[in-house]
Amino acid sequence: MTFYPSHSGISLYSSDFAFYAAEKGHNVKVITGFPFYPNWKKRAEDKRVLFRKESIEGVDVYRGYLYVPSIPNTFRRMIQEVTFLISTFINFIRVGKPDVIVTFTTPVSLGFIGALFKMLYGCKLVINVQDFQIEAASSLEMTNGLVLNGISKLEAFSYKKADIVSSISQSMKNLLIKKKKISERKALLWPNWIDLNEFKEPDGENIFRLKHGFSKDITLIGYAGNIGEKQGLKVLIDLAKRLEHISNLHFLIIGEGSDLVNLKNYHKSKSIVNLSFLPFLNPEAYKYFLKDVDAIFISQKKTKKDVYFPSKLLGIMALSKMLLISADSNSELYKTMNDNKLALVSEFGDISSLEQHVKYVCSNSRNSKTKYQKNAFEFVQKFDKKNLLENIIKKITRE
Repeated sequence: MTFYPSHSGISLYSSDFAFYAAEKGHNVKVITGFPFYPNWKKRAEDKRVLFRKESIEGVDVYRGYLYVPSIPNTFRRMIQEVTFLISTFINFIRVGKPDVIVTFTTPVSLGFIGALFKMLYGCKLVINVQDFQIEAASSLEMTNGLVLNGISKLEAFSYKKADIVSSISQSMKNLLIKKKKISERKALLWPNWIDLNEFKEPDGENIFRLKHGFSKDITLIGYAGNIGEKQGLKVLIDLAKRLEHISNLHFLIIGEGSDLVNLKNYHKSKSIVNLSFLPFLNPEAYKYFLKDVDAIFISQKKTKKDVYFPSKLLGIMALSKMLLISADSNSELYKTMNDNKLALVSEFGDISSLEQHVKYVCSNSRNSKTKYQKNAFEFVQKFDKKNLLENIIKKITRE
């Protein structure tokens, strides 16, 4: 649904995969929508446009209309999916018969339409599952049982027709096998990746701090990314309130998303002065943020199936940044970061533990790397883009 120039979430990986495959000599055609995420707003030049074809880095990109709600909710997102499904159907016909269809989901409907055209064209279908739409919606009580049942049937149909169903972590692959009834033969572990050559600190000192009025003596702890209910960022506001007596400490929440208004209202009700909100950062500004911040905060609200590992952590670890994690102790995120000693990890909602971890960050010199930062840098090396994508392309194009 999202693709370049969007540079957040699934679009990072759908774009990267397409460009890499084209670079290796494959004829790649992409069916996608017009950019809207994470701001939930189309560009001026895309408004009232039904279709557009463009060429980007050797890839033919077929864009189709999709409705973009200014304030997303369950019903409006359903309308968005339906409108995109219609334009995607038309674009599949425009593109013609492929050898392999690769879909990056969510939403589940993309796998469904991929299955329809697999049946029509007799080609191979690969469904890359970046998130489990049904489990996420159910655990956060974001939709009713009738809708979930319908989505579940679409999902089961698409998985049955697919030649390969992949996901980005071992826990997610296990869920595909055990709950979704995908055979071991069809299930593939396809982790998200990182181009280690691109993750270097930018030149210049305190660029982000100077722009936003933070002196080098302030300890900065920030979250940057999508602001949704699943992120559970009220925890960071509660933490800031607990530590408001520390004068040289400041917290940041950076980004856009469906829960932003709720968070700002919660922040206002707490009368907190040591936490600020900033809009979504472009890639260059994000790198300066990572360079200047003392620790990155990542939280993940408890869900029934905590199998998600936020892929943006790979870039953060490649830069050897300190990480504060707030997640359920049974989740993939908690287990991976805690077992490998990659971050300071707390049970979701445990403010006292987070408080101690923040104090650890405040007492640690910026010029020295902790064991967590060193471990994280070593851990991320196995997710390098070149080797990982070469192996994946060989597997999905194999007869």
